[in-house]
This record gives sequence, C-alpha cells and structure tokens, in this order.
Amino acid sequence: MTRTAGSSPSRRTSAGRRRATGTYAAADARREAILAAATAAFAQAGYGSSSLARIAADAGTSATVVVHHFGSKERLLVAVLERHEARTRDRVLALEAAGLLNGLAPLRDAMVEATAYNLAHPGRLQLFVQLSAEASDPTHPAHERFRQRYAESRALHERCLRAAIATGELRPDANVRAVAHEIPAISDGLQVQWALDPESTDLRAGLISYFDRLAQALTTDGRTLPPPVTLPPV
Repeated sequence: MTRTAGSSPSRRTSAGRRRATGTYAAADARREAILAAATAAFAQAGYGSSSLARIAADAGTSATVVVHHFGSKERLLVAVLERHEARTRDRVLALEAAGLLNGLAPLRDAMVEATAYNLAHPGRLQLFVQLSAEASDPTHPAHERFRQRYAESRALHERCLRAAIATGELRPDANVRAVAHEIPAISDGLQVQWALDPESTDLRAGLISYFDRLAQALTTDGRTLPPPVTLPPV
C-alpha cells in the first residue's frame, strides 16, 4: 500500500505536545513576570497607588493579559502575598510534621532560615512591610489574608511552645499564648526597622538575641540557647 504524503498521526501528536508545552512555558514565564512587576510596584508605591496598566507595562504585557491570568488587581495582590509566603509556610509545616520544631532552638533556627530567605528577596520583604501596614484597614483587599496569617502564626508558635513544655524544656507555667503573640510581633517589628534603616538593623542578630532572652526567662534551668544550626531537609 502506498502511504499518502504528510505527517503520520504519531508525528502530528508529538508536534502538538511540543507546541502545548511551549505555550504552557510561555504562560508560566508571563505569569512570573507579572508577579515580579506587581511585587515591585506594591512595595514601592503601595497597593492603592499601583495600577494594573503600570504593572502590565513593567511586565512587558498588557492589562488585559494581567486580568486574563489573575482576574483582578485584588486577586493579583493575593497571588503576590501567597508567592511571598508559600516557601516559608510549606517549609515550617514540613518541619513541624517531622517533629523538628519541639523546642525553642529549632523554632528560632526555622525563623532565622526564613529571615535569610527574605533578605535574599528584599523586594518581597519590602512588600510585606508595606502591605501589612495598609492591611490594617478592614476594607483593604489583603486585610483578611494578613489576619489569617497572624492567626496561623500564633497557632504554630503555641503548638511548638507546648511541645517544649511536654519535653521538659520550658516551665509548665509558661504563658505560651502570650509568647505566641509576642514572637511574630518581635519578628515583624524588626522587619519594619530593617525597611526603614537596613544598614543599622540586623534581623538575624535581633532574632537570636530575642530567643536567648526568651530561653533564659522560660526554660526550666534558665539556659541560653546553642548557636543556630541549619535544619535538615524534610
């Protein structure tokens, strides 16, 4: 039998898959460019003063494309915040699930690790500081996201502190609920100072110093903590 001219079905299918893969890669790259542009815009000008048109121009695309990918400026903001927090949140929850956050030292080390990551991405850290202040307004589109973030953070810290009581590291009468509120207040307060004056604010040293004082106040023997270590992959 004589084969007709043209590509075989298998070749056409392979070509279609390559085109689809290329399309998905291009869409992912465009989405990342938009998120990067939005992160910079929100950090520099705030949410209210940042327009989709300007974000789109900085990303090398159009406002229509931004809306196609994210739906609205509000949803873009949420996506930016989730992108900023996803790695740290997933890492901390994995460490907790592996039983590696049952003491003050590993909790401090996880926060020092997160701080190093944030400092390596200063635009995202500036964004967090900027939006956390704006989001105190109940009408702000990020208000609920920040409220939820702090609730989750307090709950995590309280679980870790109660685990440290169970192991005998912390005194049974330690007010873990109050300390669970205090830890993010100290961490985020240091971030605000860093945003205002990065040259004179050492986030890492500030966290280490705070946890040393916390250990002296709450541990059963008033010990100080060992130097920070790198937590294992989980």
